[in-house]
Amino acid sequence: MGVLTTLHAEPPEAALNIKRRITLSLGYDEDFNSNEGMKHLPLTTIQGYSWVFDQVSKITSGEWSRGALVAADIILHMPYLGQYFNHADSNWFFEEKWWPYLPAYHEFGHARALRAFSTAKFKSYMMKVVGNNLQFNESSVLWYYLNSLKYMGLNYTAVTYYDSTLLNFRNHTQALAFWAGGLNNETRLSKEIADLTYRFNGHIAYFGPYLRGKISAISYTAKTMSGNFDFGGASDIEQIVAYYKKENKNFNMSHIQYGGWVGALLSSSTYSFIKGYWDFIHTGDPTVKTFTWNGIRLPDLNLYFTRNGLSLEVVTGYQINPNMWFNLGVETVYYPRFSGMEFTPSVRYVVPTKMYGMFDFDIGLVLNTYVYLGGHVGIEWTDPVNPITLQAKVILHNAGTYLGERNITYSRATDYQTEFMLSASLNY
Repeated sequence: MGVLTTLHAEPPEAALNIKRRITLSLGYDEDFNSNEGMKHLPLTTIQGYSWVFDQVSKITSGEWSRGALVAADIILHMPYLGQYFNHADSNWFFEEKWWPYLPAYHEFGHARALRAFSTAKFKSYMMKVVGNNLQFNESSVLWYYLNSLKYMGLNYTAVTYYDSTLLNFRNHTQALAFWAGGLNNETRLSKEIADLTYRFNGHIAYFGPYLRGKISAISYTAKTMSGNFDFGGASDIEQIVAYYKKENKNFNMSHIQYGGWVGALLSSSTYSFIKGYWDFIHTGDPTVKTFTWNGIRLPDLNLYFTRNGLSLEVVTGYQINPNMWFNLGVETVYYPRFSGMEFTPSVRYVVPTKMYGMFDFDIGLVLNTYVYLGGHVGIEWTDPVNPITLQAKVILHNAGTYLGERNITYSRATDYQTEFMLSASLNY
């Protein structure tokens, strides 16, 4: 019989000290149009928030005060779950709070797809509700993200404006990639947080952002169904539902909510974070460790919107030896009908040296039943003396795959495209 254990990511002691990172990436320049590069901006913010959490926790003493800190963290990250749970106009405790990394990365998801698949020009705006009117200020996603740090209310949001007469997608399925780009990015962010926790060990302060991304589709549909998010049929969810109704007239928002709850409740990372809260309250240790069984990572499930319908991705892995991991993702469309399985196997190999630093290699493939291929090769180097890591990654995108559809940076003439991304991190 196996025993449920937790994984200490990267066994070398020096690696275990890498808990958080401040990362700068070429992808912060929107012209690179890179989800892979832009992801570091919200991840850097989330890790910074966990550092602030630790500073506050130093003044707590005992289970009651730590429990109060956990309650405050939950309230600050409370998602919108429907008119019977919380309202935009309810008291502050039950409002959905403003965290700029979510709408910024969401809007970048739309912008990336529009750049990748269409010749239409677009602009990003910060939208402010003033009385019964809307006020728009043009901005880049990066500017919007930084500027919105000072706003902590629901009366600010981001939108991506485009000239609909110039939407020139090569096929109608690419329009779905545009409308789904925002919510798919939020799911991706949740997955990145879970992977970060698996790799380095996590922090309970990651749970709020993880959960917000995990149930983003649930929250969005709840807002739409409650009438608190009325864009006259032009919201992301309404456009997605209209697209899927062309294939199945019975499709509705409830199908999206069911898939979202399955993804959230059947993901092991959800419960590893909940256990982390419990451990913190009783011991003061905020560390979260991914659940494993005999070296096998217990699965996470992620809901995505694809051209063929709603899909669920199962993510797992296996620790082969102290320095090598095999990771696997399996994604399939399950509604309106089962179709198109996709496999994303990868191998990660860590080489720690005292003189030359630590080298971290990551090689993966994308294989699907439609015989479309993609993949990536990545390398990280961590300085043996200074807390600096340099990252380089080459990704072969294929818009014929679900993963490529969600992340390709340019696809106006062909489905294949190669992306090269550089980043640098300060570890702390």
